[in-house]
Amino acid sequence: MRVPLPRDAVRADRLTFDDDLFRRSRSVLGISVVNQSVWRFAGPVSEEDLTELHGRLAAGRLTRVLVPPRVPGARARWVPGVAPPVPVVTVDLPPADLMTWAEAAAEVTLDPERGPTWSLAAAVTTAGEGLLSLVTSHVVCDGGAHVRAVVEAAEGRSGRCVPTDATGPVAVGRRDDLRDALHHGRRVVRGLRAAVRAPRPTPAEGVVSSTSRPPPSPVPGGTGATPFRPPTVVAGVPSDAWHAAARAAGGTANSLLVALSGELLVRAGRVRPGRSLKVSLPVDTRGPDDLRSNATTGVSIVVDTTRDEGRVDDLAVVRARAKSAFAALADDPAAGSSATLEPLLQVLPDALVARAAARSAAPLCLCSNLGRLHPGFRAPFGEPADAVLMRSSTQGVTADLLRARRGGVSSWWAEHGATSTHAVLGLDPDCWPDVEELREDLAAVYGRWGLTPTFW
Repeated sequence: MRVPLPRDAVRADRLTFDDDLFRRSRSVLGISVVNQSVWRFAGPVSEEDLTELHGRLAAGRLTRVLVPPRVPGARARWVPGVAPPVPVVTVDLPPADLMTWAEAAAEVTLDPERGPTWSLAAAVTTAGEGLLSLVTSHVVCDGGAHVRAVVEAAEGRSGRCVPTDATGPVAVGRRDDLRDALHHGRRVVRGLRAAVRAPRPTPAEGVVSSTSRPPPSPVPGGTGATPFRPPTVVAGVPSDAWHAAARAAGGTANSLLVALSGELLVRAGRVRPGRSLKVSLPVDTRGPDDLRSNATTGVSIVVDTTRDEGRVDDLAVVRARAKSAFAALADDPAAGSSATLEPLLQVLPDALVARAAARSAAPLCLCSNLGRLHPGFRAPFGEPADAVLMRSSTQGVTADLLRARRGGVSSWWAEHGATSTHAVLGLDPDCWPDVEELREDLAAVYGRWGLTPTFW
């Protein structure tokens, strides 16, 4: 599936609505979203391998920054940027500090307008295990672009960060900006007309979603205004056991991921047993030669829980609803979305964006099934990693801000070799104030399905 691109797309890779969404989150709200992958290797990471991988990534799609247009109304465009320095390998890291090290690596400052836009980190534990972390700004790449950048580097392919011709990056002039401004202006007008004519969507009665919970009042004394790192828990489980549990309940790996995430919300008290909840499922729309930073859309499905224990026990129903939603998206990519108003939102000034975002809500339950990882992604140095973590992380948030966004839980699942890795981010500070609470709830939910996780 591909979205319509402006007529000068070959000449310039422009800021898309989703790129702008993450850019405004950073510049207007002070919330930066980054993507992180962490590889665990049986042996140590060498300085030579790290330097070679760094050089290949530096030549690829991650190393680019935004420049403003010369013509009002045109969108900013991507140009080649400067890569970050090659990191020094941290040595003698205690194995118990793996996630502490990964969290620290994810706190790096990335700037999509000045650079750097990505960061590598590496370590060797006292047990001889090698660790590699790649953190990328979500403005510059979504999960699909993040994976492609690593695969291209691992395979030694020539990377591109902007459109090129035989002489290098394609020159973009004032006329190209003018054409983009006119093109985008027409999209704004068409979108407004379509929005006026479109019927208002009716929320599903009795379904719990982020918007079902009213924005909270500020916490007295400002205790909720201190920096807060949402807890992340990473669990490994044999892939055979995961698939067997899914099949036994009439489902697939994806529907089991949805069920576990939904039951986690019930166990934490965010959703009452017997209620239905809204689950968001991201969908990759990236084409073969697609240089867009963010090329992800999504669908939502309703998931039912049982009245007694709040189980999501019929995975066949979850699977059927997801399949139907994916089919509807393929038939009409704009159905049920806000795509008509996206061109207008992209040209609004920051002050209006800040006001509009004040009451916006994060997904209650987001489940990203990354599937079986590409061999090149699993082996950035040539040898496959024993385990791979993929996740998104938010920087610069407070407990009050998270309460105002009314988020719940985000899950990422990936399969590599004989192991599956499940990363869970708890975005409700009242349900999960720390890692220990989230890990305890996740272990209990896994146990319901006969699964025994190994936590990072």
